[in-house]
Amino acid sequence: MQSFMENEEGIHLSDMSEIYLNLTPPLLYNSAETSPNPTPTSDNLTHDLGDDWIPECDIEKKPIVGQLFPDIDTAFNFYYHYGSTCGFVSRRSTERKNKQNKITRKYFVCSRAGLPEDDKSEDQSIKKRKTTSAKCDCPAKLILASNGNGGFYVKEFTEYHNHSFAGKGTMQFLRCSRSLTEFHKRFIIDAAKLNIGATRAHAIFKSMIGSYENVGATVVDFKNFSRDIKEYIGKHDADILIQKFKDIQASSDNNFRFEYKTDENNHLTQLFWADGVGRRNFEVFGDVISFDATYRTNKYGMVFIPFIGIDNHWKSVTFAAALLEKEDADNYKWACESFKKIFGSSVKCIVTDQDPAMKIAIEECFPGVKHRLCMWHIMKKFPSKLGTLFCAESPFMDKLNNFVWSDHSSTNEFEAGWNDVVSEFGLSDNTWLKEMYSLRSYWVPAFFNDEPMVGLIRTTSRSESSNFYFNHFVQKGDTLSEFYLCFHSAIEKQRNNKGLLNHKDDLMPIPKNKKKIEKDAAEIYTKTMFYKIQEQITASCGDIVMEDMSVVDGVKSLKLKDPFLKNKIFEVNFNLSTHDIDCSCNLYTRVGYLCSHSFLCLSLSGIPFIPRQYVNNRWLKRAEERFSTLVLSDVAELNPEEDAKRKKTRDCWFEFQGCISDASGDIEHIDFIHKSLNVVRKHIKNSSNLGDSAPKHNSIGDFIGLQVVDEVTILPPNQSNNKGCRKRIIGAAEKSLGGKKRHKRKCRKCNEFAFHDSRNCTGDS
Repeated sequence: MQSFMENEEGIHLSDMSEIYLNLTPPLLYNSAETSPNPTPTSDNLTHDLGDDWIPECDIEKKPIVGQLFPDIDTAFNFYYHYGSTCGFVSRRSTERKNKQNKITRKYFVCSRAGLPEDDKSEDQSIKKRKTTSAKCDCPAKLILASNGNGGFYVKEFTEYHNHSFAGKGTMQFLRCSRSLTEFHKRFIIDAAKLNIGATRAHAIFKSMIGSYENVGATVVDFKNFSRDIKEYIGKHDADILIQKFKDIQASSDNNFRFEYKTDENNHLTQLFWADGVGRRNFEVFGDVISFDATYRTNKYGMVFIPFIGIDNHWKSVTFAAALLEKEDADNYKWACESFKKIFGSSVKCIVTDQDPAMKIAIEECFPGVKHRLCMWHIMKKFPSKLGTLFCAESPFMDKLNNFVWSDHSSTNEFEAGWNDVVSEFGLSDNTWLKEMYSLRSYWVPAFFNDEPMVGLIRTTSRSESSNFYFNHFVQKGDTLSEFYLCFHSAIEKQRNNKGLLNHKDDLMPIPKNKKKIEKDAAEIYTKTMFYKIQEQITASCGDIVMEDMSVVDGVKSLKLKDPFLKNKIFEVNFNLSTHDIDCSCNLYTRVGYLCSHSFLCLSLSGIPFIPRQYVNNRWLKRAEERFSTLVLSDVAELNPEEDAKRKKTRDCWFEFQGCISDASGDIEHIDFIHKSLNVVRKHIKNSSNLGDSAPKHNSIGDFIGLQVVDEVTILPPNQSNNKGCRKRIIGAAEKSLGGKKRHKRKCRKCNEFAFHDSRNCTGDS
């Protein structure tokens, strides 16, 4: 046998890598073309199309009887690449073993070998799926035989097929032309963090590459990898997230804090977390917070609650977040207690919507803290409660807004104005209006215009806009591990935007009024807050009328009529020695910066700067860095090796982009880059032993930040049934058609008709 093999003209193993790297498009040869009758009639059309098809390619890429291979895998790779060159897919088939259980014969066949399986199900009532089969009993095969020395040689090679091959337009759909590389997987993962699904990710990838043929994978491959991620996480979901939090706390952020709770069956029910940056922001900006529930953010239907405030740029800032099983008082109490435990201090005011469960929890957990209802939530309900057409076409809303939105109306003025408007339009008996009137001290500014609110209750709902922001990053099918990574991406974007605003604070805004006090404000306040203060300084130079002025015991008193506020009279008292100032409009008390009346008084008194006792720390440049006592450690990566690899990959990508940019479309330079890349890739393939399928689970593990363990200590949450997570309501038209029915299908693993398939079958194989 050995002498026979030595005389054969086989392909040497040293030439294998060169063959793999120089695959060329196939030249297809159809034996039917040599027939005397090249134009088949309708009677023999089927026969001619199914005649022997023999692929043509370079001789060194074609198997030869007697060709020697060191092992079965090398032989299969050779035959596989031969098939991919010629336009068909090969697969492993049967094998024979001797008494020592060693393989003596191995068969490789075309993927279209064999006959289609017949559906032998006796249950004719079950609707069958419309499926196709690629099998057509193709005779092409390669048979290996052992040479007795551990290697194998080609014993038989059947070259002809009974079907046509894939051409230029269809090669991309063959399995041999489709493989998810690390670049594909990383792109799918990064897209998922931004709430870009597999279908859209595939379309974006196509736009980057240029055509679908060059993507190297179909949209189904992209979707299957996203499915594999969820299956990989599986029952370890809660365990993975809790372990991730522990690792973050132990290695990368020692100021990270979290709390969680499980039920009697060890299912996760509540989760609360805050990182070091969020805790530092709370120290400076946490005097007033707002939180509201949002839904459809994860596959378990858990309620997501971000705790937010307003930073020194008048932007929303997230302090912490929670996931709750239910929207009841007990869950909200747990969240409030976790908030107090992690942040170590209470707040001055909490703004929520009208959820009664929140109200109960806040009153019990934050006694003495002012609880206010968001005006935006209440005012947007008027059209639905009173009628859209009525609110749009009648002057009711305009008249009511004059009293509801006024910061300078007294409680008596509001109550009298409300009653007059309601009576005028015959709504005195409206039950909902009566309820809102009974809650007026919780949401009407007239009842707390002398309380610090930092503008939170007057602006468009902060929680509502924050929930809308986070919903751009998450989707209802996310596991907890995927949800947290998407949440983290949203937080990174929020903090990057804040970093940009901090950078812009280094630029001096252009003064409008050429006053020294305006320049003083520009030097200490953030740019956003400076523009708000600049409006007050400008208004002080306008048409404010001084009705009276007196000085008694070193205190200057002014009575000012403000035409911008319905000619209302305001009193300002200014201590000439201490520079203490007090205005009856209470703007400083509510939002933390001086009003136009105070700036007019300072101007009349010759004070060219803002008294420092009225410079609120929360509005100053880089306030969280200057006034927080929490010392943040340098955030380190959980996996330094993976981080180093990611940075190197990014650097290589930038270098490649730089080369393309420097080439500037010059064909010679681009050709040089292409040839150089071919040399580099050839070197990598010759020196690398990793296959395309090896890093699959490594990529998934990198996605979630941890590798799962066999033992499950915390079970995933049970499916919640909160108001935003219930089943879709079926309309009358759909009911008349029988509704949307889900049909059973046959599982190839358990051979039963059920609502699953072989990929998620839980039965025995």
